[in-house]
Amino acid sequence: MNNPDKKITAPAAGLRLAKTLSGVLLKAGLALCGLTMLPVLYYFWPAVTVSWAQVREERQVGQLDRVQLDKETKKLRADIARLKEERAQLQEALAQRQPTAPYIVVDTNTNSFLMRETDTVLREGICSTGSGKKVVWVRGRKTWVFNTPKGKHQIRLKKDNYPIWTRPDWDYVENGEKVPAGNDTSRVVEGMLGQYALDIGDAYMLHGTPFRRTLGTYASHGCVRLDDPDIEYLYNNSQKGTEVYIY
Repeated sequence: MNNPDKKITAPAAGLRLAKTLSGVLLKAGLALCGLTMLPVLYYFWPAVTVSWAQVREERQVGQLDRVQLDKETKKLRADIARLKEERAQLQEALAQRQPTAPYIVVDTNTNSFLMRETDTVLREGICSTGSGKKVVWVRGRKTWVFNTPKGKHQIRLKKDNYPIWTRPDWDYVENGEKVPAGNDTSRVVEGMLGQYALDIGDAYMLHGTPFRRTLGTYASHGCVRLDDPDIEYLYNNSQKGTEVYIY
């Protein structure tokens, strides 16, 4: 009579053997996969280690940057506070130095002028300023450059009733004429300065002009030419010592 236990045990033994073989094959497969990954890891490992080092370094730098940023922020706040204080001091000093009487401003960049009294503009308009032209008198060994003098000036003399203009040497040289003696009557010319003129020194003046078409351009020999109504207003509302700012 056959033993029933042997019929049951044989399949169970085969199942255990199959499981064992499967485990061995799985481990062998994993080991094989690991071996195949070694070249890949060998290739990428330096990059991985460098990247991790960079991450750590960047974290450290970021911490240092935050500390430095806090220091710079505090410094900037202190600088802003100091600059605000200096600005207030400058504004106070400017207010103290601002002319209380009317003064004249000439802008050679735009060929314009204005008369102000504190913050109020009393008169404004166009004008003509120096052409920048250069004239050389070889015989007389002289050179003239026709620029309007920039800076702070004062009215030294007021002239009216169509003041006389005495032609200087450069006018003869520029026109190709022979330069006469200093007292030659040909030097005296009427009407070239308009009805009014404000002398600011060194032969420079603010004056009227018969050449109204040149207003707003660089056309003069250094003087400031104005339209007749404008120079009349400046003449009537200024006095000797009135400040003239040219820039």
